[in-house]
Amino acid sequence: MAQRIIGVSKRLIEAASQEFLKNGFENSSVRTIAEKAQTSPRAIYTRFENKEALFQAVIEPAWSDFMELFKNDKIIYWENAEKGRLPQKPEEYYIKYLDFAYKHKKQFNLLLTCAKGSHFESFTEKLAQMDLDYLQDHLPRILNNQKNISSDLLKNWGISDSSRKLFFESITFSFYKNLFIPFIKEMPFEDAKDYIIKLTQFYSSGITTMR
Repeated sequence: MAQRIIGVSKRLIEAASQEFLKNGFENSSVRTIAEKAQTSPRAIYTRFENKEALFQAVIEPAWSDFMELFKNDKIIYWENAEKGRLPQKPEEYYIKYLDFAYKHKKQFNLLLTCAKGSHFESFTEKLAQMDLDYLQDHLPRILNNQKNISSDLLKNWGISDSSRKLFFESITFSFYKNLFIPFIKEMPFEDAKDYIIKLTQFYSSGITTMR
């Protein structure tokens, strides 16, 4: 078995990052990446299963760290919700996610603007679906413990009827679609925080006043 040359994987990831940022995943060439890394396409396929695996290597560990952060926050959020402790400032969660993106600019540029054609192109939709899955899983238990939370709020949150369920799905996907727009538009972070506060207040206020 041929011995791998030291440093090739690092050069491939650096070259792939440049190529994906320039042309997007779909239009990037494995051959071009190999040429930029001063190696051959074969060197890529001995290290990565396919172009998508190379793309994932470029956005790691930021992607995995973010998903772990998001999942842990949802677990904590719903554990507290079942005890009747809803957050006073839910926007703090989303400011934290935006801050993460700003601190991992290259990886999130790839995730949010360059991932078309890979399974990462549905990144924000995946976040929205995870949020809905947690809602579906935990809400029945909260409804069985109504004494801890306002019955009006629970009534407005109820998703048993099809129209209300569709409404929650629509606004959740819309919220996450718009969550990272300040990052994509390269807005200063302080302005982005103000945007998130307004976005969260708009959606939250709408939900809590539903009839």
